[in-house]
Amino acid sequence: MLFRSPDMTSPYAFFQFWVNADDRDVMTLVRTFTFRDSDEIAALQAATDQQPHARQAQRTLARDVTTLVHGAHHAAQAEAAAHALFGQGELRDLDAATLDAAMSEAPHADLPTGEGMSVAELLVACGLVTSNGAGRRAINEGGVSINNVRVESEDYQVSADDFLHGRWLVLRRGKRTFGGIRKP
Repeated sequence: MLFRSPDMTSPYAFFQFWVNADDRDVMTLVRTFTFRDSDEIAALQAATDQQPHARQAQRTLARDVTTLVHGAHHAAQAEAAAHALFGQGELRDLDAATLDAAMSEAPHADLPTGEGMSVAELLVACGLVTSNGAGRRAINEGGVSINNVRVESEDYQVSADDFLHGRWLVLRRGKRTFGGIRKP
């Protein structure tokens, strides 16, 4: 069915669109696009008012609408991908299609032809830092991870085993900034 076609908009991109709904608009969107009853909406409004930083309304909206459009399996995969990409889940548990869709939304670069590149050079290649020096500083400060595992040394050498599904290397600088290196 074309309406549910992940080729048009990936379930991950669709889910992220709704998760990023503005706080001022989210309850109107929940009322408009979900089938929640008035008691559920009131409880969600109360939870959101008490802890707006938890973004419970946005996550509920994203889960409900993604399930409606793409199905429960794809919604669950999109939510798992979001958690994993932001360091709250296991990247290796994502299926290849979900990881491809999620990483195509992130800054990424194809693996440069020269094997044996440093982690700092890979950070520059995917746009997470502007220079090798900035990459080395981020590593030495403990702010860089590969596939959600902190890089302890700027001398770390990436191996073929580091590539998820043989294709993606997920790099993160800090808690929220991530990108990828794709093996063509």
